[in-house]
Amino acid sequence: MDILSFILGMSIVVVIAVAVVAVIAFVRVNKLNKEIETIHTIMGNEFDRVGRERENAMNDVYRVLDSRLDKLESKITTSRKA
Repeated sequence: MDILSFILGMSIVVVIAVAVVAVIAFVRVNKLNKEIETIHTIMGNEFDRVGRERENAMNDVYRVLDSRLDKLESKITTSRKA
């Protein structure tokens, strides 16, 4: 009976230790998951911002190019009339 009590006692200690480790791991995983979600949100916002900046830069280039082409067309048409 003495050995059985020792085995049961050690088993309870092992089960409690495993439960504590599982709870600690669960808390850490949840914390890391929140950090990953935050980083994911920040990166998504950065990708959107960079995309908007790129689109704005391309629109600026097209605007300048269109303006220059209009001026060139205007020069050509005025020089042909004269």
